[in-house]
Amino acid sequence: MDLSAINWLAVVVAAVAFFALGAIWYGPIFGKAWQKGVGLSEEELKNANMGKTFGISFVLALIISVGMAIFFFGFGTDPNNPMTVSTGAMYGAMTGVFFLLPTICMNYLFAQKSAALMFIDSGYHIVAYTIVGVILAAWQ
Repeated sequence: MDLSAINWLAVVVAAVAFFALGAIWYGPIFGKAWQKGVGLSEEELKNANMGKTFGISFVLALIISVGMAIFFFGFGTDPNNPMTVSTGAMYGAMTGVFFLLPTICMNYLFAQKSAALMFIDSGYHIVAYTIVGVILAAWQ
């Protein structure tokens, strides 16, 4: 594995974008629907340790971005099939659609969560992985 082929600044920027999307997705876009879907009250949210939650979430976004960078560039690249922005977007979106959406939906089916919550959370990850793919591919 050749980690020198990875643009580490792009990895950090991708993680920041992943995290920032979450603030928008779970804030003004789907915040209330998500809160209802997971069954959290305003009081429970106010009493949560948000510093810890946000800190750990950013570290996890960074791990995801590192993992995608390793898959994209860490095992060598094919000079006859270079990584492009559209390829990065496709790889990110396909990861979301074919791996994350089914995994999240299976877990939520057993947890008896709503279809709305399944698609809020799955949709976030599909969009986030697509953005990470675009950033990594564009900034190689």
